[in-house]
Amino acid sequence: MEMSALHPNVTVSGARDALAFYEAALGAEVVDVVTAGDAVIHSDLRIVSPAGTSTFTVAEAFPPDSVAPEPGAPTHASFTVPVADTDAAFARAVEAGASVLAEPADWFEGFRQAAVRDPFGHRWYLVTVAASVTAADVQRASDAWLAERADG
Repeated sequence: MEMSALHPNVTVSGARDALAFYEAALGAEVVDVVTAGDAVIHSDLRIVSPAGTSTFTVAEAFPPDSVAPEPGAPTHASFTVPVADTDAAFARAVEAGASVLAEPADWFEGFRQAAVRDPFGHRWYLVTVAASVTAADVQRASDAWLAERADG
């Protein structure tokens, strides 16, 4: 098993299909898969990005203990993946079957972001952030975004 400092567990309906999707859409590498009968009860995946290496688990839902999000319904969490090229990562995810939530766009200079929803209901942000971007820059952009929403 391989685990990064934060190793989220992603619950899905259709774990085998999800593993293939994450390989195709995110360039994830399946490190291992543990099954019980035909069900994937644990798997470890690795993603290498400009920010480093992260791992996560994908497993089949086992209600009532674990449930998968309903595709199209609100989600309780999202995942952000730093990428070298937001547009290319977005195109790859959509080609693999992700739904478009937000087309690639510059939020402000040095911060480009897109958002997709995977076929299993999880939301993913694909971001390219210049090393010069600070928390203060993000705060200014967030304040401007909130003001736009209030005016609209």
